[in-house]
Amino acid sequence: MEQFDSSQRAFCQAPAGNLRLLAPAGCGKTLSLLFRCKYLAEQNSGYRPRFLIVTFTRAARDELLDRLNEDKRVACVRDSVEITTLNSWGFRRIKNVAFSPKLITSKADYHFAMLNQLQCVWMKHPRIKVAIEEQRNTVPRNLMNVIDACKSIGFDHTRHKNYEQYAQRVEELRSQGLGWKLAELVDDLTKFRILGSKTTKKGQEVSQAGDREVYNAFFTFWKEATDHLINNATFTLEDQKYYAYLDERQKVEEGKFLSGAARYDHVLVDEFQDINPLDLALIKAIAERNRATVTVVGDDDQAIFEWRGTTPEYILNPDQFFGSRFLTHTLATNYRSPKNIVELSQKLIACNTRRVAKPTRAFRSDNAEIEIETVASLSEALDRVYAEVERAIGKGESPSRVAIIGRKRSQIIPYQVFFASKDVSFCAAEDLQVFLSETFDRLLRLLLMKERARTKGQSRFQVVEDLLELCNLVKRYPLNKTEKTGLKRHLQQHSPATMVAAIEALREYTGPLKGRNSDGMMSLCMAEAVEEFIKASTVSDTLTKLGIHFEGLQVDLGKAEDDIFYTDPPFFQLAEYASRYDGDYARFVEDIERAKEQLAYVPPFDDDGEAATSAELWRRPLHLMTALRAKGKEFDSVILLDVNEGIWPSRNARSQEQREAERRVFYVAFTRARKKVLMLVSTHLGSKEAVVSPYMEELGLSGRNRRPAEMQVGIPERV
Repeated sequence: MEQFDSSQRAFCQAPAGNLRLLAPAGCGKTLSLLFRCKYLAEQNSGYRPRFLIVTFTRAARDELLDRLNEDKRVACVRDSVEITTLNSWGFRRIKNVAFSPKLITSKADYHFAMLNQLQCVWMKHPRIKVAIEEQRNTVPRNLMNVIDACKSIGFDHTRHKNYEQYAQRVEELRSQGLGWKLAELVDDLTKFRILGSKTTKKGQEVSQAGDREVYNAFFTFWKEATDHLINNATFTLEDQKYYAYLDERQKVEEGKFLSGAARYDHVLVDEFQDINPLDLALIKAIAERNRATVTVVGDDDQAIFEWRGTTPEYILNPDQFFGSRFLTHTLATNYRSPKNIVELSQKLIACNTRRVAKPTRAFRSDNAEIEIETVASLSEALDRVYAEVERAIGKGESPSRVAIIGRKRSQIIPYQVFFASKDVSFCAAEDLQVFLSETFDRLLRLLLMKERARTKGQSRFQVVEDLLELCNLVKRYPLNKTEKTGLKRHLQQHSPATMVAAIEALREYTGPLKGRNSDGMMSLCMAEAVEEFIKASTVSDTLTKLGIHFEGLQVDLGKAEDDIFYTDPPFFQLAEYASRYDGDYARFVEDIERAKEQLAYVPPFDDDGEAATSAELWRRPLHLMTALRAKGKEFDSVILLDVNEGIWPSRNARSQEQREAERRVFYVAFTRARKKVLMLVSTHLGSKEAVVSPYMEELGLSGRNRRPAEMQVGIPERV
């Protein structure tokens, strides 16, 4: 351990007991964990302790395994250290206990399980039954996702048996800062029409369900459905952890503790800042059954996965959630990043109050190049980024690795299309691609529909069907069966030969549409939206009208699964880029198809399946990603897009906790660079004047307290 710094040695040689290791990025955490195991093993003469190291991704697991197998200094503990993901550990438990278990993972599996295996359950719950029967193509698999989400945030179908127990758990989640996750579940159930909604004076649909209605309409179904699937040995990926937790907890309650060779003496949890309530419950159950010490390892400043139900509270207050005392150690030296990146990022993250102060020093003495440039339009930004990429990648045999990082997926979309049109190869994670979503397929159908509306000879049947599909997307939630049937009958009676005639017939409709429509106001609203879309003359204008008038598309395309701030309209960045195409819809679609060919398969963050990433794609020098995808990665150059207020931080982050979460996201993005950071500040976002991000001032960089319009556009500022 002579090569370790004092903070690493202090952790590795700490007496046995519960520890919290705060480990900022690049501080030698992996090797410290393994040497901690070695030290504890050496303190037990005549007895070989066993260690369980838990990770949350296969990549982290493989990195630890490689170090364990390749570093001769820790060879003495290779046979006594088990390194696994929680998913893998849980699935082994399922195979040991359940008879002929079936693991369902695909959308088709989810759809089949809900429609068939769970039919005997949902037939007894009226609201679930109606929702499934009216929306058989979408609700079944999406409802399975909601069932999994309830497990992730710590609901237990064996413990939360009545409303009082359910309500108590709801209050616990709210006290942990996870009330927004409950609201998200309610929002999904409202979209499926399992819960009721109301229309505000502004015409927006919002949920009106309270806790009692959620319990009666859905949670009672959730308990029965969960129990039924487990009894029939059918498990989702989330069940790998959920079932293992139930089994471990039951054995603890029965006093069946482990001993001897089967027992883990020490449990070490990597990336602890990323755990959700179910992860926490399983880890606690494992530790209790083994009567093991627990070491939690992570960095509260990199807690950016709150979208999946995680919370920094667990790593900030482990004593509270484990019910025992934890001693804290902090790794103090960053071995990876340039000196100025470390120093500036520490200034930034120190602005958060909900954190543990961790003064970190840089091992490297060199500085990265930091460049700030103002751009007046998306077109100018695209050209500037293209020039930077060409400069960095060049023609050499070992080109630099460059990452273009946005806060939101919608920022990345124009760059994907742009580089595809330039025949520049890039790597973009498949799950960041709206091009592969059902909503994007629907978008392409809408463009074809628009072309049909311009031609003569369209069948009256097709006109009616096209208008119904458009009306289905105007508001946030689709038309229900009664509304659609009534409107269709009205349109058929008018027998419109063109879309223009169909819109006129819609204006006259006074039947039920999204609640009361006796005055015809909802019909007029829908008619106006459809007319604006049909009359749009260019690709850009068409996308803009969709973003403004069709809330039903925003629910899917605007909602990022990896982001709790998902309500921004999805089409505006793409619409600005599409101004290059004028009215050439065919070329626009062709370039998007070329962008789709550039996709790399990247498993979900906690995935433990066998699918591997494409090595060829990952070797490409250019990577496009969101900040959430950048965590754990390094690049020679990093380009940060739209470093403006409203993007960094998101305009939807209103509370102090939300704004601190946003600052952590920017901190992660900024610290990915080994040699250079280029930050683009936009003078306008769409048609609105933009303001520079407050993070510039917090970093201590130039441009602070100034509006971009006051900065010299196009003249780079270097630090």
